[in-house]
Amino acid sequence: MLIGGSLTFSSFLKITRVIGANMLSTARCLTRIPAGIRSLHGSATKSIPAPRGDIKDTATFLTKIGRNSAQIADKFKSWDHLFTASTAEMKSDMALSVKQRRWILNWREKYRQGVNPYDIPLKPPKKKTK
Repeated sequence: MLIGGSLTFSSFLKITRVIGANMLSTARCLTRIPAGIRSLHGSATKSIPAPRGDIKDTATFLTKIGRNSAQIADKFKSWDHLFTASTAEMKSDMALSVKQRRWILNWREKYRQGVNPYDIPLKPPKKKTK
């Protein structure tokens, strides 16, 4: 293909066809992986963080996040239960509203990531003007 150290146009085309064919066959092999192969693996289990700082139990955690979450502290059996309860369990077994579930799940994930809970007050509704 190389004549005298220079690359001719026809040899360049042959090389690109070979490279292109190899890349295409590799792409075809990758697309032949069964679509459901990922479903064989379960999702990673999320860690249960240890209580830290002045937060020692479920009631303290729910008090810190505010929005009357402390009233439902007795519905969680333990610290582990607070961090492992699913949305469906909170809905059916504990009868928590959507807002309460989302608020607790949001703060639960923030706590896992190292953010200490604090109260975020609700904004008062705007007054209607005519």
